[in-house]
Amino acid sequence: MTQLSTITGEFDSPDMEAAFQADRLPESQRHARVLFLLAAVLNALFLFSDWRFAGTPHFWIAVPARITVVLWSLISLSLCRHMTDFRAVERICFAWQCVTAIGVAFLVSSRSDIAIFVLVMLPLIFYLVVPTSFRGNVGGGLGCAVALLTGYMAPAPLSPTTPGMVMALLILHCGMWSAIARTNRLQRKEWTARKMAEAARAALAANSETLERVFKSVPIPLLVTRPDGTVMRFNDSAARAFGVDISDVRLLDEDAAREDSLRDRIAGGKEVDNFECRILARDGIVHDVLLSCRPMSIRDEDCVLSSIVDITARKEAERHLAHLAMTDALTGLANRSHFLATLAQAAGATSRAGGQMAVVLIDVDEFKRINDSAGHDAGDALLCAVAERLREAVRPGDLVARMGGDEFAVLLTRLRNASDLEAILARMTGRLHRPLAHGRRDIDCRVSMGVALFPEHAGDIAELMKYADIALYEAKNGGRGRAWIFEPGLLERWQREAQMLERARDALINAPPAPWYQPKVDLATGRIIGFEALLRCVRPDGSIIMPGEITAAFEHSELGRVITERMLAQVLADCRAWQDQDIDIGHVAINVPGVELHDNSFPGRLLAQLAAHGVPPRQIELEITESVFLGRNAEVVERSLHRLSAAGLSIALDDFGTGYASLSHLKQFPIDIIKIDRRFVRDLETDPDDAAIVRAVLNLAYSLGIRTVAEGVENLRQLDYLRAGGCHYGQGFHFGAAAPASQVAEMLEQSLSRNALRPA
Repeated sequence: MTQLSTITGEFDSPDMEAAFQADRLPESQRHARVLFLLAAVLNALFLFSDWRFAGTPHFWIAVPARITVVLWSLISLSLCRHMTDFRAVERICFAWQCVTAIGVAFLVSSRSDIAIFVLVMLPLIFYLVVPTSFRGNVGGGLGCAVALLTGYMAPAPLSPTTPGMVMALLILHCGMWSAIARTNRLQRKEWTARKMAEAARAALAANSETLERVFKSVPIPLLVTRPDGTVMRFNDSAARAFGVDISDVRLLDEDAAREDSLRDRIAGGKEVDNFECRILARDGIVHDVLLSCRPMSIRDEDCVLSSIVDITARKEAERHLAHLAMTDALTGLANRSHFLATLAQAAGATSRAGGQMAVVLIDVDEFKRINDSAGHDAGDALLCAVAERLREAVRPGDLVARMGGDEFAVLLTRLRNASDLEAILARMTGRLHRPLAHGRRDIDCRVSMGVALFPEHAGDIAELMKYADIALYEAKNGGRGRAWIFEPGLLERWQREAQMLERARDALINAPPAPWYQPKVDLATGRIIGFEALLRCVRPDGSIIMPGEITAAFEHSELGRVITERMLAQVLADCRAWQDQDIDIGHVAINVPGVELHDNSFPGRLLAQLAAHGVPPRQIELEITESVFLGRNAEVVERSLHRLSAAGLSIALDDFGTGYASLSHLKQFPIDIIKIDRRFVRDLETDPDDAAIVRAVLNLAYSLGIRTVAEGVENLRQLDYLRAGGCHYGQGFHFGAAAPASQVAEMLEQSLSRNALRPA
């Protein structure tokens, strides 16, 4: 039940009170306009009676006050157009009350006979006529009374009648408060009763005609049928969906038993909820629908109310989403999920029927470089071209998929022999390696492929994918642009490299890399002219991890960089310490892997570290292998080496003669030193071929003005041969093994005191 305040007679609920005031807003607006108009007219008439004060001092008070009330009433009347809600009505009325009360307060200061009448009448008008809330009525009436009493008593504030007038006004106002509260209560009860009556009339108006309109306008097709299927009634939505002759509509289901079961349930008066079936409409269109049925009785006749929700669009969307979930958006090929699902099915079929199939993993070479140099639109065009060429190259029934990024996969089934596979691979290579015309430029398209056979190489798809990936890794490492078929030796090599990487990760945590220094000796004077910083990882138990045990880590994109950064930081710290101790170590050579030289930022980072440690560039020698000159980013390597050489660092070519570099690299790159690999030095006394290679390298270096360092010098005979051939420097166990930084000063002192290697 609606609660009314016992004090104000208004609704306790602010929302109810606001609804009440909003409902009677037109009435409040009308009352306000009438009030302002009458106030202006009556006060204008009273203005003529105020001429009776002419010639008295009160005249100059009464006339301006009366004019002010008249003008303000007219202004308030003009503001009525802004009374768009009850709050606006209240605000304008309150402003009118304030100005009117103050103006009349000046008028009653005349203490005339009519002043007492006004003193009583104006607050009553504020109570009874002004269309505001309880607070507006009481506040306006009380404020008006105070203002008028003040104006009336101002000429004689200590009049004997003052207490009586105050008491009379209080009695009047208490009565008016009660009257206003009672009026408010009656008004709101009447309003509430009227609203309830309107709601009741609206509820009674919901007759059978309304129910019929509801049935007809429901947007879901509704049918009322007899248990035998005869249609009694249907709504507009059913007519639009299936035609006026609704009897032509029939169920259509591939499973006849399932359809018969549905008919039996409907005929038996059982409920059916969201039964998914198909319906053939009169125009021959098949709709996927959800059918729900409820038994009911109409005029004592058993019937069935059925709702039919058309889910044809949803079914099409589901099929489309299923297609998208199994398809790559860019190329239109199968995606990874589709490929793996099909591979599992094909593996099962091949196992049952016999035969052989293959998985080919394909990686686009230099794709990142193409993306960076030609733009992502060119990269996308290249991926789409690869997809189209693969479709053309494979046989009908073979599956081509994009696995993600620039990696594709092909599932080749029904392979009879190796020649089938070779023919397909050759066809794929021939098509894929054609340049792609994009815009005004040709994009070089090269791919590497790894192949694994089922069941020859692997008996389950997880291993099959793994072996194909290993074969792809070998194809990319072997120079790219070719196909490689998996063989057991690859797995052993991959496992060995994986163990190296794991050993390197463990070493970074438990046996941090540290430089040990092996002396490099001037073969002419026997004096130590520098050191090579060799990686050593000392475990807590004292055992040492040698570089050969983690070789794969040096060219790893992450581990190689971390190891190099730690080695460089420690080498520069050691060099700084030797400078502070005035120990002349000559120079320190440190190996730099290709992963660093392929990074444009490496020269800047290295030079910044040298400056931070205060180590002069001439004190550092970088040793690189011939492999950094090959493959991608050769131009980056060239820029890096020239920048470092110009800064004062020496560049040494390590393991010369064992790699694939050509002699042109000695001219193209700023090579200061050639290091002769220990494999040639080890047997030069007994193997004429090794001796000839060493002589050729020494003669070549002499002709080009490049210094030479022989690695692995272990005895005097090797030393004499190298010295006689013009080799500048040597290092090896004959001069001393690698040792921690703490022993470098001692090695230098022993070299100076011994000086046993002076030339004869």
